[in-house]
Amino acid sequence: MSEGHHKNKILVGCATLSVLVICYIVLVLGIIMYFNAPNSYHKADKRFMVERGMTLREVVNKLHQENIIKSPNTFLYIGQIIKGVDPKVRYGEYFFEKHISYYKILHKLIRGNIAFRKVTVAEGLSTHSALTNIEQAAGLIGQLPEGIKEGSLLPETYFYSYNDTKTEIVRRMQEAMKRNVDGLWERRDQSIPIKTKEQAVILASIVERETSIESERGKVASVFVNRLRKGMKLQSDPTIIYSFAFGNKQLERPIRVSDIQNNSSFNTYHIYGLPPAPICNPGVASLKAVLNPMQTDYIFFVASGSGDHVFSSTIQEHNANVARYRSLMRAKEAQ
Repeated sequence: MSEGHHKNKILVGCATLSVLVICYIVLVLGIIMYFNAPNSYHKADKRFMVERGMTLREVVNKLHQENIIKSPNTFLYIGQIIKGVDPKVRYGEYFFEKHISYYKILHKLIRGNIAFRKVTVAEGLSTHSALTNIEQAAGLIGQLPEGIKEGSLLPETYFYSYNDTKTEIVRRMQEAMKRNVDGLWERRDQSIPIKTKEQAVILASIVERETSIESERGKVASVFVNRLRKGMKLQSDPTIIYSFAFGNKQLERPIRVSDIQNNSSFNTYHIYGLPPAPICNPGVASLKAVLNPMQTDYIFFVASGSGDHVFSSTIQEHNANVARYRSLMRAKEAQ
């Protein structure tokens, strides 16, 4: 064989190899581009459930049935090339945005990037209302636990996965409340007339229901702390409402004269000191306000008519503020 012929064979071989390499690169790039391209077939955001024990093929078929992917076989084969012949898919609920690429779908399934739902308990909600929120939260299963005490749930937004239990959410709320109360109790003002953590939660629940204004909590707390020190009745309207509604929103209504005079142990117009239990679930801000209250000489406050309150140190100032408030209300009614 001549030297020239041998060189030609080498050149042809190199050319063929180059073509194959180029074709392979083009193929790989094509697969990558296809797998990463926006999925125009998936036209709306959707939640997708992977049941425990489902194989990748079963998941892919379900993706196709729910109109999330158009080509199940292509998805499966390319997915196996990228992630292995039998990649494990984690069970749970997933959220797939519209036009999400095949690669992102596969990545979420393999990594187990499940979607989280949330349930919110607002500051000042009663345990009755908080448990109603949990009962109505989509995706939670099981029965609500019984005997949940008022004031034992920390108001917060809690994230959970589909098929988490209601009992688990309640347990997390209780643990969060205990953790916060324990921590704040250690840093409390030792001079306050609050002797136990339970008393702190009770007073914080009253403060929580009296005002939702952040800047007022310290002042409101100082009023009640000062009243406790002087042996005065707390005279908090929200305790009257709790004395007949017990946190059930459907039973709440405007206060009547007969309500002020009722002899309930929750009615702080009737009893001295604190009621026997909280009247709602207080937030961290109210707990802080009670355990480290502002230093004031306030012992009265009344609504200003503008959404906040006016505070005073003497009965004369308080009566003037009450008269001003009533005059303002009459003027508004006359308009």
